[in-house]
Amino acid sequence: MQNIVICGDVGERELTETIIKLCEMNGGAIVSDRGRVYETNENPKFLIVTDIKKINCKSIVILGEDVEDIEIKNEFAVIVEGENTRGLEILKKQGCQNVLTCSMNGRATLSMSSVYPKKVMSLQRSIQTLDGKIIEPCEFKMDCDAEELYPVLAVGGIMILSGFMAGD
Repeated sequence: MQNIVICGDVGERELTETIIKLCEMNGGAIVSDRGRVYETNENPKFLIVTDIKKINCKSIVILGEDVEDIEIKNEFAVIVEGENTRGLEILKKQGCQNVLTCSMNGRATLSMSSVYPKKVMSLQRSIQTLDGKIIEPCEFKMDCDAEELYPVLAVGGIMILSGFMAGD
C-alpha cells in the first residue's frame, strides 16, 4: 500500500477531493481526512492522510497552496505545483531532493501535452520510482473529468512514483 500525505489544501479542497477520487478509480484508498476514516474500495492500493505536521513513514507528500512548515525527510517523494512558491521555499530550505514539479511550465517535471479529448501528461525528465526503477521521459494518458490541472498532474505523479503507470 502506498502512503500519500496531502498538506496545505484548506481552501476549496479540490486537490484533496480529486486525489481521493482518482486514487479510488485506480485501485482504491483508505482515507483519513478531517477526523474521518473510510475505505473507497476493497483491497485498496493507497493510504491517503490529510494535513498532518510530522510524517514518520515513507510517503509521497503532496503540497497544496496553503502549506505551512512541515518536516519532510529526504526519503520522501514530494509533488508540488511549479508555481507554489511557499511549497518550493520549504523544500529548498530543507534540501529535499526527490521533488516532482507539476505545471504547464516547460521546466516542470510533469506537464500536460493534451487536455482534449483525453488528458495526456508529459514526463519531461527521468525520475526514479519509489522502488528504484528509472522512468524515462514519456507520455501517459489519464482518464478523468477533473477541470483543475494540478490535481490531475499530482495523481499522475503518484501513479508514476508508485510504479502503477508505464509510458505509452
